[in-house]
Amino acid sequence: MEKDSNRIQWFLEGELRDNSPWIIPLHNNFSIGRLETCDLILSSSSVSRKHARLAMNENDLMITDLQSSNGTYINGKQLDGQNILRNGDLLKIGISEFKVYSKEVVRRDLNDHTFVGFIDGGQTFEEFYSLSARETEILFFLIKGFNLQEIGEKLFITPGTVKNHVLKIYKKTACHSRIELSTKHTEYKSN
Repeated sequence: MEKDSNRIQWFLEGELRDNSPWIIPLHNNFSIGRLETCDLILSSSSVSRKHARLAMNENDLMITDLQSSNGTYINGKQLDGQNILRNGDLLKIGISEFKVYSKEVVRRDLNDHTFVGFIDGGQTFEEFYSLSARETEILFFLIKGFNLQEIGEKLFITPGTVKNHVLKIYKKTACHSRIELSTKHTEYKSN
């Protein structure tokens, strides 16, 4: 017997300083702020240490400003309390702007087998290997050939923190070098 159940996966899309896209997959209770314990760390004096939190309620994405100093803005209007974010909304925190978007994920149970993937073609490499948002950012720079120091400067974190994330990426993907990781990433994208 075939059973389908769909859910929505939410993302933030921003732009890095070199104008390349910055895609951030979201999860429930996703925190944004300057603290290193936040899921999305924005190193700007206009961002509070604990600035905002994103939560998922069924297929809705909710945002709450955590009494930040400079506020959180949706489509140019300051957030008051908790609001629902919609596909295509523009979220501004400090000087950083992100477009909010979603994809529908289908889960299909076929007898004793389970297929999970995006309706529009499948999981990304990052999702397949369960990489965190920070690991996804670091993977992008690793594949582009940046060294640990350069990645740290781009993401406003120390080279030691970058190294820890790189080791986690290698472990999750069962790779032992940047070349092996890059090859696996290229092969995955071509399939």
